[in-house]
Amino acid sequence: MAAETLTFGVLADSQAQLNDLVSLVEATGHRVAIAKMASVRNLLAELPAVDAWVVRLNLQQDSALAIVEHLESSDCPVIYDDMECYGNLGGHDRAKRFAAKLQLCTGVAKPEEGARAQEVWVLAASTGGPEAVTRFLKALSPELEGVAFIYAQHINAEISQSLQKALLLSTQWSVVTCERSRVLREKSIYVVPPDNQVDIYDSGVIAPNSLAWLGPYRPSADQVMARLARHYGNRAGAIVFSGMGDDGSKSCSYMRRSGGMVWAQSPATCAVDSMPVSAIATGVVSYQGSPENLARQFVYRRLIPPKAINN
Repeated sequence: MAAETLTFGVLADSQAQLNDLVSLVEATGHRVAIAKMASVRNLLAELPAVDAWVVRLNLQQDSALAIVEHLESSDCPVIYDDMECYGNLGGHDRAKRFAAKLQLCTGVAKPEEGARAQEVWVLAASTGGPEAVTRFLKALSPELEGVAFIYAQHINAEISQSLQKALLLSTQWSVVTCERSRVLREKSIYVVPPDNQVDIYDSGVIAPNSLAWLGPYRPSADQVMARLARHYGNRAGAIVFSGMGDDGSKSCSYMRRSGGMVWAQSPATCAVDSMPVSAIATGVVSYQGSPENLARQFVYRRLIPPKAINN
Protein backbone atom coordinates (compact mmCIF):
# COMPACT_ATOMS: atom_id res chain seq x y z
CA MET A 1 0.00 0.00 0.00
CA ALA A 2 1.36 3.43 -0.91
CA ALA A 3 2.10 5.81 1.92
CA GLU A 4 -0.38 8.59 2.47
CA THR A 5 0.64 11.90 0.92
CA LEU A 6 0.62 14.64 3.54
CA THR A 7 0.36 18.39 3.14
CA PHE A 8 3.09 20.41 4.85
CA GLY A 9 3.68 24.02 5.72
CA VAL A 10 7.32 25.14 5.78
CA LEU A 11 8.76 28.09 7.71
CA ALA A 12 12.42 29.18 7.84
CA ASP A 13 14.63 32.17 8.59
CA SER A 14 16.12 32.52 5.10
CA GLN A 15 15.22 31.77 1.51
CA ALA A 16 18.08 29.27 1.25
CA GLN A 17 16.82 27.36 4.28
CA LEU A 18 13.29 27.52 2.91
CA ASN A 19 14.34 26.09 -0.46
CA ASP A 20 16.27 23.34 1.29
CA LEU A 21 13.30 22.27 3.44
CA VAL A 22 10.88 22.36 0.51
CA SER A 23 13.22 20.10 -1.48
CA LEU A 24 13.46 17.67 1.43
CA VAL A 25 9.69 17.49 1.94
CA GLU A 26 9.02 17.00 -1.77
CA ALA A 27 11.76 14.36 -2.02
CA THR A 28 9.86 12.28 0.55
CA GLY A 29 6.76 12.27 -1.67
CA HIS A 30 4.75 14.80 0.32
CA ARG A 31 3.31 18.14 -0.79
CA VAL A 32 4.18 21.66 0.38
CA ALA A 33 1.09 23.85 0.63
CA ILE A 34 2.85 26.96 1.92
CA ALA A 35 6.49 28.00 2.29
CA LYS A 36 7.20 31.31 4.02
CA MET A 37 10.12 33.11 5.62
CA ALA A 38 9.53 33.91 9.28
CA SER A 39 10.14 37.60 8.63
CA VAL A 40 6.97 37.97 6.50
CA ARG A 41 4.65 40.61 7.93
CA ASN A 42 1.41 39.29 9.46
CA LEU A 43 2.70 35.75 9.01
CA LEU A 44 0.57 34.22 11.75
CA ALA A 45 -2.65 35.59 10.29
CA GLU A 46 -2.01 33.94 6.93
CA LEU A 47 -1.18 30.36 7.89
CA PRO A 48 -3.53 27.77 6.35
CA ALA A 49 -4.51 24.36 7.72
CA VAL A 50 -1.93 21.65 6.91
CA ASP A 51 -1.17 18.12 8.12
CA ALA A 52 2.11 19.19 9.74
CA TRP A 53 4.59 22.07 9.92
CA VAL A 54 8.34 21.91 9.30
CA VAL A 55 10.28 24.83 10.77
CA ARG A 56 13.93 25.81 10.81
CA LEU A 57 14.08 28.86 13.07
CA ASN A 58 16.49 30.51 15.46
CA LEU A 59 14.72 29.65 18.72
CA GLN A 60 16.74 32.28 20.59
CA GLN A 61 14.71 35.07 18.96
CA ASP A 62 11.42 36.37 20.40
CA SER A 63 9.78 36.40 16.97
CA ALA A 64 10.57 32.70 16.52
CA LEU A 65 9.16 31.91 19.96
CA ALA A 66 5.89 33.67 19.03
CA ILE A 67 5.63 31.50 15.93
CA VAL A 68 6.35 28.34 17.94
CA GLU A 69 3.71 29.30 20.54
CA HIS A 70 1.14 29.84 17.78
CA LEU A 71 1.86 26.57 15.99
CA GLU A 72 1.96 24.53 19.18
CA SER A 73 -1.47 25.88 20.23
CA SER A 74 -3.05 23.84 17.41
CA ASP A 75 -3.44 20.08 17.08
CA CYS A 76 -1.05 20.00 14.13
CA PRO A 77 2.37 18.31 14.61
CA VAL A 78 5.38 20.64 14.44
CA ILE A 79 8.74 19.28 13.26
CA TYR A 80 11.69 21.38 14.45
CA ASP A 81 14.51 20.96 11.97
CA ASP A 82 16.95 23.47 13.48
CA MET A 83 18.95 20.74 15.18
CA GLU A 84 19.58 18.69 12.04
CA CYS A 85 23.01 18.69 10.40
CA TYR A 86 22.94 17.43 6.81
CA GLY A 87 26.24 18.89 5.65
CA ASN A 88 28.06 15.57 5.27
CA LEU A 89 25.20 13.68 3.63
CA GLY A 90 24.32 13.32 -0.03
CA GLY A 91 20.89 14.15 -1.38
CA HIS A 92 19.56 10.59 -1.19
CA ASP A 93 20.70 10.05 2.40
CA ARG A 94 19.36 13.44 3.45
CA ALA A 95 15.94 12.63 2.02
CA LYS A 96 15.98 9.18 3.64
CA ARG A 97 16.78 10.59 7.06
CA PHE A 98 14.24 13.36 6.69
CA ALA A 99 11.53 10.91 5.58
CA ALA A 100 12.12 8.82 8.71
CA LYS A 101 11.83 11.91 10.85
CA LEU A 102 8.60 12.97 9.16
CA GLN A 103 7.08 9.57 9.79
CA LEU A 104 8.03 9.63 13.46
CA CYS A 105 6.66 13.11 13.95
CA THR A 106 3.40 12.69 12.05
CA GLY A 107 2.69 9.12 13.08
CA VAL A 108 1.22 10.13 16.43
CA ALA A 109 -2.54 10.16 16.02
CA LYS A 110 -3.44 12.45 18.86
CA PRO A 111 -1.74 15.72 19.84
CA GLU A 112 0.20 16.02 23.05
CA GLU A 113 -1.91 17.35 25.88
CA GLY A 114 -1.27 19.52 28.90
CA ALA A 115 0.08 22.98 29.58
CA ARG A 116 3.74 23.79 29.09
CA ALA A 117 5.82 22.84 32.10
CA GLN A 118 6.70 25.76 34.34
CA GLU A 119 9.47 23.78 36.05
CA VAL A 120 11.61 20.90 34.73
CA TRP A 121 13.76 18.49 36.75
CA VAL A 122 16.27 15.85 35.65
CA LEU A 123 16.00 12.44 37.29
CA ALA A 124 19.54 11.00 37.03
CA ALA A 125 20.14 7.32 37.74
CA SER A 126 22.12 4.21 36.95
CA THR A 127 22.30 0.85 38.76
CA GLY A 128 19.31 0.54 41.09
CA GLY A 129 17.78 3.62 39.50
CA PRO A 130 14.62 2.16 37.95
CA GLU A 131 13.42 0.85 41.32
CA ALA A 132 14.25 4.11 43.10
CA VAL A 133 12.65 6.32 40.45
CA THR A 134 9.47 4.23 40.30
CA ARG A 135 9.18 4.47 44.10
CA PHE A 136 9.59 8.25 43.81
CA LEU A 137 6.92 8.50 41.11
CA LYS A 138 4.44 6.30 43.01
CA ALA A 139 4.76 8.59 46.03
CA LEU A 140 4.12 11.79 44.04
CA SER A 141 0.69 13.35 44.17
CA PRO A 142 -1.10 12.79 40.82
CA GLU A 143 -2.49 16.32 41.17
CA LEU A 144 0.95 17.96 41.08
CA GLU A 145 0.82 20.60 38.34
CA GLY A 146 3.30 22.61 36.32
CA VAL A 147 6.20 20.10 36.46
CA ALA A 148 7.91 17.84 33.91
CA PHE A 149 10.73 15.35 34.47
CA ILE A 150 13.55 14.40 32.09
CA TYR A 151 14.69 10.90 33.03
CA ALA A 152 18.37 10.18 32.26
CA GLN A 153 18.86 6.51 33.14
CA HIS A 154 21.99 4.60 32.12
CA ILE A 155 20.45 1.81 30.09
CA ASN A 156 20.89 -0.26 26.95
CA ALA A 157 18.67 0.52 23.99
CA GLU A 158 17.44 -3.08 24.03
CA ILE A 159 15.69 -2.69 27.38
CA SER A 160 14.54 0.90 26.93
CA GLN A 161 10.96 -0.22 26.18
CA SER A 162 10.88 -2.31 29.35
CA LEU A 163 11.85 0.77 31.33
CA GLN A 164 9.03 2.77 29.76
CA LYS A 165 6.50 0.04 30.61
CA ALA A 166 7.70 0.01 34.22
CA LEU A 167 7.24 3.79 34.41
CA LEU A 168 3.73 3.57 32.99
CA LEU A 169 2.80 1.16 35.79
CA SER A 170 4.22 3.54 38.40
CA THR A 171 2.52 6.81 37.54
CA GLN A 172 -0.55 8.44 36.07
CA TRP A 173 1.70 10.89 34.26
CA SER A 174 2.50 10.63 30.55
CA VAL A 175 5.68 8.71 29.71
CA VAL A 176 7.19 10.21 26.57
CA THR A 177 10.09 9.13 24.37
CA CYS A 178 12.48 11.65 22.80
CA GLU A 179 12.70 10.24 19.29
CA ARG A 180 11.24 13.49 17.95
CA SER A 181 10.98 17.14 18.93
CA ARG A 182 8.47 17.71 21.71
CA VAL A 183 7.26 20.57 23.87
CA LEU A 184 8.01 19.95 27.56
CA ARG A 185 4.56 19.65 29.13
CA GLU A 186 3.41 19.29 32.73
CA LYS A 187 2.73 15.87 34.23
CA SER A 188 5.05 14.25 31.69
CA ILE A 189 8.22 12.17 32.03
CA TYR A 190 10.61 12.40 29.07
CA VAL A 191 12.85 9.32 28.77
CA VAL A 192 16.27 10.25 27.34
CA PRO A 193 17.59 7.75 24.75
CA PRO A 194 20.95 6.03 25.28
CA ASP A 195 22.03 6.19 21.63
CA ASN A 196 21.89 9.91 20.84
CA GLN A 197 22.01 13.27 22.55
CA VAL A 198 19.05 15.58 23.11
CA ASP A 199 18.96 19.37 22.90
CA ILE A 200 16.84 21.65 25.08
CA TYR A 201 15.71 25.07 23.83
CA ASP A 202 14.52 28.30 25.46
CA SER A 203 11.17 27.72 23.73
CA GLY A 204 10.57 24.72 25.99
CA VAL A 205 11.32 22.13 23.32
CA ILE A 206 13.36 18.95 23.83
CA ALA A 207 14.69 17.50 20.59
CA PRO A 208 16.99 14.67 19.50
CA ASN A 209 20.16 15.23 17.55
CA SER A 210 22.36 12.77 15.69
CA LEU A 211 25.40 12.95 18.00
CA ALA A 212 26.39 10.17 20.39
CA TRP A 213 26.81 10.99 24.08
CA LEU A 214 30.27 12.17 25.10
CA GLY A 215 32.12 10.21 27.75
CA PRO A 216 31.36 6.82 29.35
CA TYR A 217 27.72 7.36 30.32
CA ARG A 218 24.78 6.79 27.96
CA PRO A 219 22.80 8.91 28.34
CA SER A 220 24.92 11.48 30.14
CA ALA A 221 23.11 13.03 33.10
CA ASP A 222 25.84 15.69 33.29
CA GLN A 223 25.11 16.87 29.75
CA VAL A 224 21.33 16.82 30.22
CA MET A 225 21.58 18.74 33.51
CA ALA A 226 23.89 21.36 32.01
CA ARG A 227 21.59 21.96 29.03
CA LEU A 228 18.51 22.19 31.23
CA ALA A 229 20.20 24.59 33.66
CA ARG A 230 21.39 26.79 30.80
CA HIS A 231 17.90 27.34 29.45
CA TYR A 232 15.65 26.99 32.52
CA GLY A 233 17.76 28.59 35.25
CA ASN A 234 15.82 28.81 38.52
CA ARG A 235 13.00 26.78 36.96
CA ALA A 236 15.29 23.73 36.74
CA GLY A 237 16.41 21.07 39.17
CA ALA A 238 17.92 17.61 39.42
CA ILE A 239 17.58 14.59 41.67
CA VAL A 240 20.47 12.12 41.64
CA PHE A 241 19.29 8.60 42.42
CA SER A 242 21.01 5.25 42.97
CA GLY A 243 23.80 4.50 40.53
CA MET A 244 27.39 3.48 39.94
CA GLY A 245 29.94 6.12 38.92
CA ASP A 246 29.85 9.91 39.26
CA ASP A 247 27.53 10.98 36.42
CA GLY A 248 25.68 14.18 37.34
CA SER A 249 28.25 15.44 39.83
CA LYS A 250 30.12 17.59 37.29
CA SER A 251 26.98 19.63 36.55
CA CYS A 252 25.69 19.98 40.11
CA SER A 253 27.51 23.25 40.79
CA TYR A 254 26.51 24.68 37.42
CA MET A 255 22.88 23.79 38.11
CA ARG A 256 23.04 25.56 41.47
CA ARG A 257 24.82 28.65 40.08
CA SER A 258 22.14 28.90 37.41
CA GLY A 259 19.50 29.12 40.13
CA GLY A 260 18.32 25.51 40.09
CA MET A 261 18.22 22.97 42.91
CA VAL A 262 20.05 19.67 43.34
CA TRP A 263 18.72 16.87 45.52
CA ALA A 264 19.95 13.32 46.02
CA GLN A 265 18.70 9.98 47.22
CA SER A 266 20.21 9.30 50.65
CA PRO A 267 23.10 6.86 50.23
CA ALA A 268 21.76 4.50 52.91
CA THR A 269 18.63 3.86 50.80
CA CYS A 270 20.49 3.20 47.51
CA ALA A 271 21.24 -0.12 45.87
CA VAL A 272 24.51 1.51 44.72
CA ASP A 273 25.42 4.85 46.29
CA SER A 274 28.29 6.12 44.08
CA MET A 275 26.25 8.64 42.07
CA PRO A 276 24.47 10.33 44.99
CA VAL A 277 27.64 10.28 47.11
CA SER A 278 29.51 12.05 44.30
CA ALA A 279 26.72 14.62 44.01
CA ILE A 280 26.60 15.23 47.78
CA ALA A 281 30.39 15.72 47.81
CA THR A 282 29.96 18.83 45.63
CA GLY A 283 28.36 20.62 48.58
CA VAL A 284 25.36 21.91 46.63
CA VAL A 285 22.81 19.17 47.39
CA SER A 286 20.12 20.90 49.46
CA TYR A 287 17.97 17.88 50.31
CA GLN A 288 18.48 14.13 50.51
CA GLY A 289 16.15 11.33 51.50
CA SER A 290 14.56 8.06 50.47
CA PRO A 291 12.62 8.07 47.18
CA GLU A 292 9.37 8.44 49.15
CA ASN A 293 10.72 11.34 51.23
CA LEU A 294 12.05 13.02 48.10
CA ALA A 295 8.56 12.82 46.60
CA ARG A 296 6.89 14.23 49.72
CA GLN A 297 9.40 17.08 49.90
CA PHE A 298 8.93 17.77 46.20
CA VAL A 299 5.17 18.15 46.64
CA TYR A 300 5.64 20.22 49.80
CA ARG A 301 7.95 22.75 48.17
CA ARG A 302 5.44 23.24 45.33
CA LEU A 303 2.75 24.18 47.85
CA ILE A 304 4.62 26.82 49.86
CA PRO A 305 5.87 30.31 48.84
CA PRO A 306 9.24 30.33 46.97
CA LYS A 307 10.91 32.55 49.60
CA ALA A 308 10.24 29.93 52.24
CA ILE A 309 12.15 27.26 50.34
CA ASN A 310 15.01 29.40 49.03
CA ASN A 311 18.28 27.80 49.97
